[in-house]
Amino acid sequence: MISQSAVYGVSVAVTAVAFLVFLGWLSRIPSSHRRYCYPVVAVVGFSTVMSALMAAGLFSLGGTQLTVPGILDDFVAYTVLWVVAVALAGESRRMLAVAAAIPAIQVIGFNGGAIVGGVVGLAGFAAVVLGHVLMAYLLLGPIWRRAADVPDRQRLLHWKARNLLLFLIGMLVVSSLLSVAGVFDSFVIAVIGEYMGLLIRIGFAGFFFANVEAIAVDRDDPARLGSPSFTDETGASGSD
Repeated sequence: MISQSAVYGVSVAVTAVAFLVFLGWLSRIPSSHRRYCYPVVAVVGFSTVMSALMAAGLFSLGGTQLTVPGILDDFVAYTVLWVVAVALAGESRRMLAVAAAIPAIQVIGFNGGAIVGGVVGLAGFAAVVLGHVLMAYLLLGPIWRRAADVPDRQRLLHWKARNLLLFLIGMLVVSSLLSVAGVFDSFVIAVIGEYMGLLIRIGFAGFFFANVEAIAVDRDDPARLGSPSFTDETGASGSD
């Protein structure tokens, strides 16, 4: 049977190739839009390093299938990708902080629950499910209303990005809970986890790079990622 380290090794190879492809792709993207690509491609690069550490069997948590690199990889990936998706709606820094906090709590809750177990474990797993529900509510409600103030092409990009992440991360949540319930053995857990991780990181990066020019950027003063553009604190348009 193929070992788990071999699965991680394949993940390293795939993410490393993807990282190099995205670095080359950056040169074809207008300089005014590259700043939006940096955090996304950084997620792929960081995942390459963390997967390499996992393949080497370093920093594993005794008695579990968890590793420190794997936890850090998830922590960085999901917080960054959610923030990018929410920033496309022209949201405030406060909402960006919320978008970063929810996946951070989910990662901590899931991994803490898997390690400790018992009541703490149940609370951690509940945080994962409730966190995804809360994120969906914010994206489909307040954040979507805020997105009405950004140009149509950018609003469409936000809509596609949020739907992609909601679906992929939702599937990851379901598979993670099934793995904790003992439905899969350790090898299947590793394969599913790496496969879903690649889909989320590389899939989102490819989608984002292909559509990044839909983001509105002022030629004289480029909008900063996550800064409300042409909006006031109430979400109303600030320009005609």
